Amino acid sequence: MEVDKKLVKLLRNISILLQIKGENIFKAQAYAKAADIIEAMQLDVHTLAKNGKLGEVEGFGEALVKKITEYVETGRMSYYDKLTSEIPVELVAITKIPGIGPKKTKVLFESLGIKSIDDLERACIEDKVSKIKGFSVKSQEIILNSIQHIKAWKGKKQQFACFQEANNIFNFLKSIPVVHTHSIVGEMRRYSEIVTSVHFLVSTLEPQKLISYFSTKYNLNLGVSSFSFQTDDEILVQISYCNPQNYIWQLHNLTGSEAYVDSFSKFFEERTNRSFNFYEFPYSGITFETEEQLFDWLGIQYIPPELRESNFSIQRAIERSIPKLIQESDLRGMVHVHSTWSDGFNTIEQMANAAKNLGFEYIVICDHSQTAKYANGLEPERVILQHKEIDALNEKLTGIKVLKGIESDILPDGSLDYKEDLLQRFDVVVASVHSHFKMTKAEMTRRIIYALMSPYTHILGHPTGRLLLSRDSYEVDIKAVIDAAADYGKIIELNANPYRLDLPWEHIVYAKEKGVKISINPDSHDVNSLTDVFYGVNFARKGWLEKKDVVNSLNFEEFTSLVKSIGRT
Repeated sequence: MEVDKKLVKLLRNISILLQIKGENIFKAQAYAKAADIIEAMQLDVHTLAKNGKLGEVEGFGEALVKKITEYVETGRMSYYDKLTSEIPVELVAITKIPGIGPKKTKVLFESLGIKSIDDLERACIEDKVSKIKGFSVKSQEIILNSIQHIKAWKGKKQQFACFQEANNIFNFLKSIPVVHTHSIVGEMRRYSEIVTSVHFLVSTLEPQKLISYFSTKYNLNLGVSSFSFQTDDEILVQISYCNPQNYIWQLHNLTGSEAYVDSFSKFFEERTNRSFNFYEFPYSGITFETEEQLFDWLGIQYIPPELRESNFSIQRAIERSIPKLIQESDLRGMVHVHSTWSDGFNTIEQMANAAKNLGFEYIVICDHSQTAKYANGLEPERVILQHKEIDALNEKLTGIKVLKGIESDILPDGSLDYKEDLLQRFDVVVASVHSHFKMTKAEMTRRIIYALMSPYTHILGHPTGRLLLSRDSYEVDIKAVIDAAADYGKIIELNANPYRLDLPWEHIVYAKEKGVKISINPDSHDVNSLTDVFYGVNFARKGWLEKKDVVNSLNFEEFTSLVKSIGRT
């Protein structure tokens, strides 16, 4: 059974609501920690509860076990119901607005009676928030701007948040006898980082029977040759259907973006002298078994789904100049992972063995540097101790090498977080911005470029600082940063954490054009999220990356030789 996402959300809500209520912080954090444990360890709490094993999970006390057991048995948690009767659950959304958090949400709730984002927006417009102690005209402006972003993001989801639902629908479709074949299409098949729906195309000769199978499980909105519904996680699912003869044609067209399909239709009409019809292939008697056959029939190179975003792909397909894109099997090294030395959930040895089991040759441990006190960043003395542990592990482990890395904060002036004598001890330095996001564009750009100038910086971490549907990029001239990376021979990270997917794919294209090498890194904090690196591979394909463009596709000797050559001359 999969992790119960509803329970995880409920536990996190309890943690936040208790903080708003003013309860003991350690009591509140215990619920958030429980949610983290369930996710990090991929716990099947239903089976554990039924077998009386919940109490054996480290960090699960008697009271928590009782509450989770009640949830498993009844689908509800009376403690949560009582809490939400006292503190509106809608306040949780307010705590996630940048600069607010539980304490300020408590102030807003008690001072102005604010219970929802709409209430808060109205209070900002009426200039009430700026009058409260702890707020200002400037912070009120920032809050209002953030609310506008939240509303603009409504109905959108991160790609990864839809995978489980997509898999559930995929398996359900497989079980339906009238389904001939089916595929994911649209934004998810193109691997867009943000999606508005999970969209499937189904080939069937009996569409009414298809509809009846879904109508027993969902409330359907019927359209022309399609229907849609919302899941419990508020994910919009669309099912388009067609006869088998037009399946490949529609598979192609429903996968592409509007800009891509517009370009393709113009090309099709010029090439065939036939009118383009989105839903029906305009030649009777011709069918295709695969999309590759369709492209061959048109006399152009096959365009992988990830590249079906713009007209640029069509021209490259005509020229037959689409490269062989990077694949998961090309990766050899796992770069930028955290351990229990800073804010990770697993030891270095556990992370290394998990990476080895995934087929990797080396792993680069990059715990947080000393300034990141919130993440248990390493003071110089602890760096030395960690390096001794890594040396011992390299003597002990077989089949994988552990490299000494650090994720060094880029300080506001652009300097790195340690003195030179310590920086030179690291095999790999990933330099990242973690603070002072409100700099002007010019200041932030100078800050990052200065860090790239350091002879000790190898890789620029999560370059724009974005958190998908949560935090916009900080103001930075990313093209100037990429230009500087090219000038100084530095690597840029494609952070594969599914909340980030940073560098954006459009900028990956530019980095490739400038000859800047990319490192696809999971930024993992536990063994289960190491596989996030494969999200990064799919996203790298959107940026036209080949194996030769990605540094962690190099073997151990090639990778270590490369990083040694960076910036040390």
